[in-house]
Amino acid sequence: MAKLKLTANNILTCILYVVVGALLCFAKGDMLSIMLTVIGVLFLALGIYDLIKGRTVNGIVEAVVGVVILICGWTIVDLVLLIFGVLLIIKGVVDLVNNMKYGWKALLAPIVMIVVGILLVCTKFAADVANILLIVAGVILIINGILALFGKKL
Repeated sequence: MAKLKLTANNILTCILYVVVGALLCFAKGDMLSIMLTVIGVLFLALGIYDLIKGRTVNGIVEAVVGVVILICGWTIVDLVLLIFGVLLIIKGVVDLVNNMKYGWKALLAPIVMIVVGILLVCTKFAADVANILLIVAGVILIINGILALFGKKL
């Protein structure tokens, strides 16, 4: 692990990592809804700002993206999770074939990848898998924030 210089900016970043990580762990789907709303509003505001500044094409595209995120946020999440699930299945199968010669321990990660991919593709489990992924991301952010406070990084 590499040493980091601890500055006021780094301390603020560490605190934000821990706070966002905790929110992801405990709020899960609600946090995702909040993030989608904030991202949609930011795109819409940026689009309006660009339109005012005379950047018509950028402004229209950003405003449309913002409105689409605000209206269809969860549909976009479901679509991304579906694509991610298909990619996990493909990667898992490729790794499974490539790791056959290394024994059964080398097959565990690809099998888990395939199972998670299948769960993501099956939409009734997508919300549960998304919650699990949010918790994992939250834990990683919390660990990263704590390690960074001690001058270390992953």
